[in-house]
Amino acid sequence: MIVRKLKDEEIALITWMIKDTIEGQDIINKLSDVNVKEMNDGGMGSLKVIVEGKDDRAYSRVLAEADFSDVDQVPVFISVILDSNGKLFELEVFKGDFSPLKRFPLVPQ
Repeated sequence: MIVRKLKDEEIALITWMIKDTIEGQDIINKLSDVNVKEMNDGGMGSLKVIVEGKDDRAYSRVLAEADFSDVDQVPVFISVILDSNGKLFELEVFKGDFSPLKRFPLVPQ
């Protein structure tokens, strides 16, 4: 398992998706410190937030969702998911045909 920091494009997308939510600003302020691992999703791009020590966090709810098209025009559905403590849990990326993501979605202007 390779643990890494969020990439700039991931931070930009998550920020854009959650900026208008109640929890958004608190999460946005901590994004540069978040450690993640890529999930085994066939290359679609989903990320799980990793915390040090015992990780007994559980899925709670979807904070925000967005739809995009990959460069091959296949629909991509993205969800920002919180844990039961209201903290960032996962960035779930689902490509409509289950193929690997060709380009990470850019934040709409």
